[in-house]
Amino acid sequence: MRKIILASASPRRRELLEKIGVSFEVCPSKGKEQTAETDPGAMVEELSREKCLEVFSGMDQDCIVIGADTVVALDGKILGKPKSQADAVHMLSLLRGRTHQVFTGVTVMNRESGKTEGITFHETTQVSFYPMSDREIEDYVAGGEPMDKAGAYGIQGKGAVFIREIQGDYSNVVGLPLARLYQEMKNMGIQIKGRKDMYKACIFDLDGTIADTVESIAYVGNKTLEHFHLPPIPVKDYNFYAGNGADELVRKMLAAVPGGEEADYEQVRSLYRKWFEENPFYHVKPFDGIIGLLEGLKQEGLKIAVLSNKPHVAAVEVVEKIFGKDMFHKVQGQTEKVPRKPSPIGALTIAEEFSAKPEECLYLGDTDTDMETGHRAGMFTIGVTWGFRPRSELEEHRADLIVDKPEEILEFVQKANKNIRILTEGACTG
Repeated sequence: MRKIILASASPRRRELLEKIGVSFEVCPSKGKEQTAETDPGAMVEELSREKCLEVFSGMDQDCIVIGADTVVALDGKILGKPKSQADAVHMLSLLRGRTHQVFTGVTVMNRESGKTEGITFHETTQVSFYPMSDREIEDYVAGGEPMDKAGAYGIQGKGAVFIREIQGDYSNVVGLPLARLYQEMKNMGIQIKGRKDMYKACIFDLDGTIADTVESIAYVGNKTLEHFHLPPIPVKDYNFYAGNGADELVRKMLAAVPGGEEADYEQVRSLYRKWFEENPFYHVKPFDGIIGLLEGLKQEGLKIAVLSNKPHVAAVEVVEKIFGKDMFHKVQGQTEKVPRKPSPIGALTIAEEFSAKPEECLYLGDTDTDMETGHRAGMFTIGVTWGFRPRSELEEHRADLIVDKPEEILEFVQKANKNIRILTEGACTG
């Protein structure tokens, strides 16, 4: 995550970037805005480029700088920010009952590993005003809102009551065309998505993610099948049956063996549950590197939790047996109030208990069910390849990150939180 700099003091541009979760610093350009251009589109492009270059040239490290400029045009005449209240009244008198254009120019400069590239573009939005009385205009100007805005009005403020229609990008009228900016930066290979908040919590799936339990599941499953005179299933096949709770596991078991469809599902499920609860620890162990990961996350200040589709009592028992009672801040299994995944209720309940927003949480798992759970909860979702399912399943279900070793997760958290930058005014550091 390279540092992103907004070369503008505009609080509206800052709010727009914040809205889409971008981590950035503000470093306004200080040069005088001068241009000989009279075409509105060319004008805003030139001014945005000057602002961007001024700040970019002062940076001595890899970074991304965004410069922007906005003007209003009516019948080809450019209306900038009003110089006085009388000037604001005059501008609004020209705009009332008519349609005008808002032009925003944007320049993005990018330096990475000594290589520099940049792009400049502009967006245009049509804005139509309702008729306005002299009194409405005077009262609006007296409130102060128009004085720092091109065209003497704010569409995101009280000025919204005068807008009859817009055609084009709303955020362009506010001062920064977010959709176009995102697309242009994506084409430059820049990921604009960032985070202003540090990660505060990490929620783990249990089976196949932190605990190697497939032998335990297979042992109880095959013992149950044997009781009903049904053939056993290879241990490796249980990787594809587990992950959605005991009820679904039993259904898949019976569907996989000859004669299984004739067995009494309720009896098989009841016996499986009984025997599993009697011995849930057969060959159960943490995956290599998991203990170090958990301790490292706690040192980073994160709350850690387990969310499992096992019945709650069994989940707590397994976790405490192999990790101890004090390793996790929270262990949550399936209950009447916490339905099984992919319902996001369990993950969201844990986040709320940790006083963390969903976007401040990581959700880790090894199956398609886990990926869906994390996405539904609005959390950054990490797929692990050492569990029940192959990488292809994690890719197909849009894992935000896929890791092959537990230490990669800790490295990700350390780098992400190190690169979180608190928004500061005038933080012009090269």
